[in-house]
Amino acid sequence: MPRRPPRLPPLLPEFDDDEREAVLTANRAFYKAFNDRDAAAMDLLWAPTGSVVCLHPGQAALHERAEIIASWRAILRHPEAPRVRCAEEWVVGRPGLAIVVCREILPEVQLMATNSFARHDDGWHIIGHHSGPVPSVTPSRAGPASGSAPTRDRRRLH
Repeated sequence: MPRRPPRLPPLLPEFDDDEREAVLTANRAFYKAFNDRDAAAMDLLWAPTGSVVCLHPGQAALHERAEIIASWRAILRHPEAPRVRCAEEWVVGRPGLAIVVCREILPEVQLMATNSFARHDDGWHIIGHHSGPVPSVTPSRAGPASGSAPTRDRRRLH
């Protein structure tokens, strides 16, 4: 008989509202460092030890902390680096590990990002950033015309 994969334990109560808020504060500090072009703050946000990964849109994955920080320094000093607004933050976590999924709104494009955090003795640090393009979302003021159903794109599976 095949063995079942192990079940993940349920989310534990130790990841309470205070922890959730601390993770969101760290996530917002990441975007503040980006918008302020603050390489020192960006460096402090990334975990000082352990495994890390960063996937900038359209680029190969970076797995070494030194190369990740070097990539951020290059982005932050680039004169045409865009400002990024973080929206629609969603956080889930377990003690010591959290993931924030959010929309990154830039002047010309919108991206979805997954930012992973690990708790260290001095607080939450980024261990992963993955950002990629998605269709833009604009607030809709009016729904479909009366009596007509929205058109479904049959090429999409979901």
